[in-house]
Amino acid sequence: MKKIGILSVLLAAVVLVGCNSRPVMMDDTVGLYKLRSLDPLQISLLGIPAEKQIDTIIDEKGTITLPYINDPVQASGLTTSELERKIQHIYTDGQIYRNITVNISTTAKIYYMEGEVRTPQEYPLNRRITLMQAVAAAGGYTDYANRNKVTITRNGKIMKFDIKNIEKHPELDVPVESGDRIKVHRSLL
Repeated sequence: MKKIGILSVLLAAVVLVGCNSRPVMMDDTVGLYKLRSLDPLQISLLGIPAEKQIDTIIDEKGTITLPYINDPVQASGLTTSELERKIQHIYTDGQIYRNITVNISTTAKIYYMEGEVRTPQEYPLNRRITLMQAVAAAGGYTDYANRNKVTITRNGKIMKFDIKNIEKHPELDVPVESGDRIKVHRSLL
């Protein structure tokens, strides 16, 4: 009888884990942000011929252009550390710059809250936050909010979420990314 109970619990756990349908937008390692098109970057180049600070934006193809480098450098899909190493390798091989730092310009990172929240507007994204935290930052829901229908528009794709379900299962909460347009829809009642 004990074996059947344990087997039932394990089977239920496998089914629940398999039902987790939240989209994964970050690297498996928590907190590592992968660069993408339209991210603003600040790149510091130290060495010969002169120190340079470059403010650039990753283009639609996911690349950036750098001084003294003929070909565009692929940046999209990398972390800032990976991009630093890639640029350093390019410049060190060319014996131009020895120390490179890459940072995301956080002042340009924002997300938008729309619909049935108390303060719909754009918000700065200066730390890692989740969908539930974004709703709270917007003052919470209005009396007309439909918590079963919340959408995030990201890179032209619309993702639908049921906040009531996320409130019951916080592990289903998703991270907000720069440029996200979050909309809490209106209830029919």
